[in-house]
Amino acid sequence: MKKLFTMFLLLLAVTQIYSQKKNSETRQFIDNAEITQINKDWNVKAEFRSGLGEVLSFFPVEAIDLKSNNKIKALQMDMTVIYQIAGRNFNYFKSSWIDLDEIDEFVLFIEQYVIPNLKDKTEKKQSTTYIFNSREITFSFNIEKTSRRVSIYLKDNGITDNEHYFWTETQVGKIPELLTMLKEIK
Repeated sequence: MKKLFTMFLLLLAVTQIYSQKKNSETRQFIDNAEITQINKDWNVKAEFRSGLGEVLSFFPVEAIDLKSNNKIKALQMDMTVIYQIAGRNFNYFKSSWIDLDEIDEFVLFIEQYVIPNLKDKTEKKQSTTYIFNSREITFSFNIEKTSRRVSIYLKDNGITDNEHYFWTETQVGKIPELLTMLKEIK
């Protein structure tokens, strides 16, 4: 009887681990629909640009399964970054989504950990990093001496893409605009 109970608990634990959501519900919704319409609201957006010409945009979307007429709302993030292979530049573009149920945590993260520390400095040979993880992105805010950096990493099936990511030091001052936009779509 103990062996049966132990096997049951092991099976339950393994099932729980593998049933965790790895991609956003929005991506799953889009991937599972045969025909999809995505309405983007470009009036409400936050945008970051790097000195290399890379662009990161956040904006609200509504995805519609045209066969079932089911709808889902989310925050879409489009990222275009530049990478090099053999001395040649290439553009990498990807869209990711933050589900509406993750936006409250994102707002809280920015309000409590990023905005109050926008002007912070660290001592020599020290740094502080604040990290927000959603199902499809990792948002990192790093402070080192007097410089501050925002880095955005994308995820696919829970795996972070460390090769294609966006970062900026000059656009950190735009974080309050991102916060305002996030509050508008909630």
